[in-house]
Amino acid sequence: MPHGLTALYLAVVIITWGTNYPLMQLAFLDVSPLTFATFRLLGGAGFLLFLLYFISPKKVLPPRAERPKLALISLCQFVSVLGFAGLALLYLPAGRTVTIIYTMPVWVTVFSFLLVRVRPNYVQVLGVFLSISGILLFFDPSVIELDNTDALFALLLALSAAILWGFGAVLYKYTNWNSSVLSQSFWQLFIAGLFLAVLAFVFERNSKINITPTFLIILIWNCIGPTAISVWAWSQVLSSMSATTASQFTMFTPFVGIAASALIFQERLPAVFAISVLLIVIGGIFSLVSAQD
Repeated sequence: MPHGLTALYLAVVIITWGTNYPLMQLAFLDVSPLTFATFRLLGGAGFLLFLLYFISPKKVLPPRAERPKLALISLCQFVSVLGFAGLALLYLPAGRTVTIIYTMPVWVTVFSFLLVRVRPNYVQVLGVFLSISGILLFFDPSVIELDNTDALFALLLALSAAILWGFGAVLYKYTNWNSSVLSQSFWQLFIAGLFLAVLAFVFERNSKINITPTFLIILIWNCIGPTAISVWAWSQVLSSMSATTASQFTMFTPFVGIAASALIFQERLPAVFAISVLLIVIGGIFSLVSAQD
């Protein structure tokens, strides 16, 4: 794939994912997080199904042998990030949530070593140490003002989502696929949407949905931009470079999310939080330096 095209795909992923966290927080004024994630994923799957019908109507589904593994990757990457992060946004500001979520590259480095024995160098080990130091600042109630158990639980959810996402990214990268990226993306969104639909029914079936213009605009945008198009673009990126190298570029996403959150919610960051963000981001970049493909 040409480098310029890969850069375009990365830009789409970074901008749509980063700006979407504060938008989701706005949507949660009208709908519960698991219900919103269900609408988003199934809507995105429907959009990709529409594209597949015109591009390759006979190859909508990936081969039967690939479906279980794609389903597992879907649970790790999309159910965790969209479901867990959605719940975390109920108790944490969007800027803090997106920062924890995008420790994902650190976990990509860890799982690349654990699963496929890609050995980290000293700079990468230093990067993991810096990122973990930054994460620990989030768990100090006296520093980050986490004075209730709900906020602490939300941080753990966001961190779990990042860890699972890193595992899924490595699992996807080091598998030989015969299906198209578009077909894989549709299947992953569809499976994740069904799984979250069950969770939403169990935990949120009595929750009300307010059909407001803001909710509809954010939902439509979520189905098309940060979900369907971005998932497809991210799969294209992973098909052209290593999971660790691709994840290095996602370290720009927290800055986009923090800027968008500050613009929409006037969220102000304390000095120690800024240090925490820098530790996580710099550590994430270091952890991916000289990563092997």
